[in-house]
Amino acid sequence: MTYSKVRCTSALSKSSLPGLDYTVNPYIGCEHGCIYCYVPDVLKRQEFADSWGEKVYAKENVHEALAGQVRRLRSGVVGLSTVTDAYQPYERKLCLVRRVIETLLANGFKISFQTKSGLILRDQDLIKGDNVEVGFTITSLDKDFAKQFEPKAPPPEVRVQALETFFERRVKTYIFYGPIIPNYNDDDKTINDVLNIAKRTHSRVLYDVLRLKPILSKRLQEKIGVEGYAEIRESLYRGCAESVYSKILRASRQVGVGVEPAFP
Repeated sequence: MTYSKVRCTSALSKSSLPGLDYTVNPYIGCEHGCIYCYVPDVLKRQEFADSWGEKVYAKENVHEALAGQVRRLRSGVVGLSTVTDAYQPYERKLCLVRRVIETLLANGFKISFQTKSGLILRDQDLIKGDNVEVGFTITSLDKDFAKQFEPKAPPPEVRVQALETFFERRVKTYIFYGPIIPNYNDDDKTINDVLNIAKRTHSRVLYDVLRLKPILSKRLQEKIGVEGYAEIRESLYRGCAESVYSKILRASRQVGVGVEPAFP
């Protein structure tokens, strides 16, 4: 694992993602290195295409750059983060995110967190009130799935426990159920597991099926083999997304949980 520090001239970027006005990504790269991650295709940097999850650059002055920007911009909802996990292991040492949170909230911005890490609990004294919401990516509770596709991310039970903690603290929460990979985490049990966690924690659920990209596809083939990848691709081309989405909607009505597509 290689860690480096860089300086940035800006920290806050406009976002076109649903529900977000801006985004802050304190890191470039992500140590979690999830096999299904789309970010290497977004960054389009060969070093990440070749070794996703093995290099992380920390924007060491991110809070200083942010402080200069927020005074000039209209307040809005900030996604923290969209092309990295702000609470990956390097954050434990650097504490960049905590200063970002303080700066945003002090200047009237709202924050929408998305993470797989229980490290976010470190900042629970700041993450409170109506100006924040906390989301956890929960793709499956199956340990074999996590070991195969998310080998360096915190295990699912850690995310669930952190989600429950924020619910107990009356923080608005959501679950990102995605990517949904055909034949791996699109089964009825996984769907009901996610929905039952959401019901227990009063969380809404955002869902999304796997979206194949060139670099992502290459990593998948290397991980599960050509035949396994071909089955996933064939299922997606046959329109399995609509079938899965229908199952989610039916199950959500039975369980009594609000669900919506992450990217309508």
